[in-house]
Amino acid sequence: MTSWRARLRRDPALLVLVLLAAAVLAVALFAVVGLAWTAGPAEWRPVLERLPAHLVPPYPAEDLPPLAMTVLAAAGLLAAAGCRLLRRGGLRSPGPEESLDAGRETLLRRVSTGGVVLGLLLASGSLVYADARSIEAAPERRSGGGYAEAVRRLGSEKAEVRLAAIHTLRRLAHESERDRVTTADVMAAYVREHGSAAPPGRDGRPAADVQTALTVLGSVYDVPDAGHDWVCGCDLARVRVPGAELSGLNLGVAVLAQADLRGARLSGTNLDHADLTRADLRGALLDGADLPYAVLFMADLGGADLRGADLRGADLFQTDLGKAALRRADLRGVDLFDADLRGADLRGADLTGASLSGADVRAADLRTAILRGADLKRANLKDADLTDADLSGADLSSADLTGADLTGADLTGADLTGVRIDGRTKLPPGARIGGAAGQEGAVGTR
Repeated sequence: MTSWRARLRRDPALLVLVLLAAAVLAVALFAVVGLAWTAGPAEWRPVLERLPAHLVPPYPAEDLPPLAMTVLAAAGLLAAAGCRLLRRGGLRSPGPEESLDAGRETLLRRVSTGGVVLGLLLASGSLVYADARSIEAAPERRSGGGYAEAVRRLGSEKAEVRLAAIHTLRRLAHESERDRVTTADVMAAYVREHGSAAPPGRDGRPAADVQTALTVLGSVYDVPDAGHDWVCGCDLARVRVPGAELSGLNLGVAVLAQADLRGARLSGTNLDHADLTRADLRGALLDGADLPYAVLFMADLGGADLRGADLRGADLFQTDLGKAALRRADLRGVDLFDADLRGADLRGADLTGASLSGADVRAADLRTAILRGADLKRANLKDADLTDADLSGADLSSADLTGADLTGADLTGADLTGVRIDGRTKLPPGARIGGAAGQEGAVGTR
């Protein structure tokens, strides 16, 4: 009798060793597949590419369940094969040990049968799982070739071909999550390249392909179940798209520094934390737009419509807001240092805690505006209408109130040190200028 057969009779743990060896061999097999894929000869690639996708590295988290089932199936089948070989090698010998060998053969037969059944079940489950994953990923695989072709057609000299390519990219981005960020970047590059070069369309608006690219850029994530956490952080600095239709789009965190957006329609647009430094927004429609913490440093918003806009915490340092419509706008905590607000409509606007130090607010309409705790030091409020405005706790020291109308204004706790008034200034009853209630020109009268 050979030594290994004798060991099997003496040591039942050998069967356990066979099973462990099968498991190690299965793991080693898949390790070889991974090594051949990453560092093996190029000739092996066509063969490996024919394997199911979940067996080819790298292994994403969603492919780990079918991969584990495949490894266990291989281990079960290898264990069954090992037990089959042990049985075919012969375990019986004449003598008193006949019954013992028969019992051990029965055990090997059962392990072999169980390994085959378990291996087939796990292999079937792995294939079913892999087929389900492939069906889910089918749109993304189909989009690969179409995406590259659409990007290639963006370079066509024919506007209609480029427009069709943009529509294709938009559809593919909606179908494939992985294409959305890339599509946004491609659209931003397209607008930067074609926005200035392309002739404007009707009514002075951007050409159709540029306008469509802008729409895709700001709405590429506007798909069912995509959520609204994504914001466009694309670089659109210095683009020239006057009259563009951007209403309701998501351009949060976008870089629009020195962009030409004259007369653009941005009603309800999300521009949260956007960089609009020195942007030209003259006559733009920004009613209801979200601009909290946006940077509008030295931007030109002359004549712009910002009614009901959210500008909380925005940087409006030296911004031109002359004749802008800011009725009921939220301007709490904004920085309007040295800003130009001449003739602006600020009726009902909330400027609580805003800084208007040195701002030019001449002839502005501030009726019923809320300026509680606002910094108005050295502000030029000449001929401004502050009827029924809330100026409680505001700092108006050295402000110019000549010709201003403060009838019904709340000046409780306001600092009026050094303000300038004249005979046309209208103060609320009981207001104390320089220590004299309602005294005309008591301090710095001109």
